[in-house]
Amino acid sequence: MNLLKVTKTFTTEDAALDYLIKQRWPKGVRCLACDHDKVYTIATKGKTGKPCRLFECGECKLHFSATTGTLFHDSHLPLQKWFMAMALMAEAKKGISANQVARHIGVQYKTAWHLCHRIRKAMEELNTPPLGGQGQVIEIDETYLGGKKLRKGVKAGKDAKIAILGIAEHNGRVHLQRISNAKAESIRPVLDKTLSPNASQIITDAAPVYSAILPKEKHKEVNHREELRTLGELSTKTIDGAFSLFKRGVIGSFHHLSEDHLDSYLQEFCWRYNRRHLQQHMFETLTQELMTKKPLTYRKLTRETF
Repeated sequence: MNLLKVTKTFTTEDAALDYLIKQRWPKGVRCLACDHDKVYTIATKGKTGKPCRLFECGECKLHFSATTGTLFHDSHLPLQKWFMAMALMAEAKKGISANQVARHIGVQYKTAWHLCHRIRKAMEELNTPPLGGQGQVIEIDETYLGGKKLRKGVKAGKDAKIAILGIAEHNGRVHLQRISNAKAESIRPVLDKTLSPNASQIITDAAPVYSAILPKEKHKEVNHREELRTLGELSTKTIDGAFSLFKRGVIGSFHHLSEDHLDSYLQEFCWRYNRRHLQQHMFETLTQELMTKKPLTYRKLTRETF
């Protein structure tokens, strides 16, 4: 669902709330505490004085709303603006900055920044199947972000680089993760967690670290200088293309990423990339993810990494 369809579908706040309720409770509203189906609707006013709909459990008398305990929780922003921001982030191939979201939906930058990070939290993929589980070909490589230190010298710039490990299936999913360095002790735990032993072939560049940690019978090395001559018979073009797309987003949309929140941006990119063939369902999937993740307050967001 793109931005145009969102604005046409959810013309009122009630329409947006009805959609949210149906997505959360497709078989009817149930109590969040005792799971009882005897629930009554209460019309009241929220903290801002606007009318809102609450539910009261007929069994335990709990009062709750459609957004209670979700990433929508305790947000004074209309659901219509939430949905517009979700559509923008789900459809933006190279990402969209909080400044641009703020201009599109008509809110302050601070509000848009918090909103975008809550949506990124919903894009965090948990308990996903390992890559290469169906005997697929896997590509592994690493790239670097940053590295420029004005008037600090070459060594300071090199030390400031942030290493990112990338794992990609041919015509499949991708996983990007920040690592402390490109040594075996940093790469091995990531591969053990995200790489399936059923992968048919694992392609890397000629970095010696991969020869030491990958099975010799599956590991294939390529020389980047020879890739054009071999017409891609063995290459790391898939993961290199994912790196390039992410960096285009950094340069063209975000311009600068805080190292403290880099993992969130990597998760956002992977979530969108892995669903590139499911664009019609991305908005609905994102809505469901927002309702299953725990609330992310502004205080927690700004202090969890500082």
